[in-house]
Amino acid sequence: MEKSSFIQLLSQNYERMELFFGTNETSNIRIPLASQFTFSRETFNGPKFEDSVKKIHKQKPKKKLLDIFSPSNNPSVLTNRILVHLVLHPEPEQELKRLISNEKLLIKAGFKNSAYQNIAALFLTDEEHAFRAKKLHNEMKKYHYFLTGKDDIPYAVLLTNQSSNYGTMAETMRQYYDGLQKEGFKIGDSLQAMTQLLTLYQEEFQPTLIEYTVAIKQSFTNKKVKVGKKFYPYLALLALVAATSEVVNEIIELSQELMSLSMYAREKEYALMTATHYVLHHLIENNQLADFNDSLLFMQAINMSDFINDMTFFLALDILDIFI
Repeated sequence: MEKSSFIQLLSQNYERMELFFGTNETSNIRIPLASQFTFSRETFNGPKFEDSVKKIHKQKPKKKLLDIFSPSNNPSVLTNRILVHLVLHPEPEQELKRLISNEKLLIKAGFKNSAYQNIAALFLTDEEHAFRAKKLHNEMKKYHYFLTGKDDIPYAVLLTNQSSNYGTMAETMRQYYDGLQKEGFKIGDSLQAMTQLLTLYQEEFQPTLIEYTVAIKQSFTNKKVKVGKKFYPYLALLALVAATSEVVNEIIELSQELMSLSMYAREKEYALMTATHYVLHHLIENNQLADFNDSLLFMQAINMSDFINDMTFFLALDILDIFI
């Protein structure tokens, strides 16, 4: 999608949601949902969306799904995003069953109930995959006991789509963490998420990726763009594809255009992340991912980073509580 068309559709979707939801949903819920529709090249239609959600409600034999149109319930952004995922899916009934099944598989593999399993369930393939993810998560705890927790479950799933050397991967994450900390990156969950994404390139530690990451961050700083911790995962994605200064400039230019829209008036950090998502998506469509040759995995990494970033605003319920 061309940039002008993207901006137009994004703005249109946001305005349509604003009219339909009214004051029930805050901007940091509407922006992710508008982006979700826009990246799917879909136009939001309130009555049609409401009808689709009601059909999803009817599939639950026991507990009613949170009614996102009721102001008293105040559902999370993640709950809404999963609803949008189902509404946009060509087979929502089958997809709902898959998500519920995947949530149970993650619990069977040894993960405890958490909202982050909602995200992981979206990307899980089967039972063996769940157990591979648990093995990696256990190894990650050995290298970062206090920092590794429920929020790392989705990335553990993302990194274990195929069998891997889990010990090597966990050690590599720690090497990236220590290396980036020395370069001035702030410690914490965002930095850990960043190091997990960098491991998508290879299981073994690649010092060049640290150099890329530092250089890309500096490119933003040179243009007086503040890079906060929430943006760390997107820096990792840019490093994975060896993003050039031209790519960074394109992101900055688009983010400035987005910040001129009223929808981003109080969410400027979201504008930078949305712009990055768009540019990375554009690179995928044009087969410009440099040495990273798995475009599907890379797209999943982008989408997962978006979902996890939204978790910083609102806490979602367990998917089993939502859909059963």
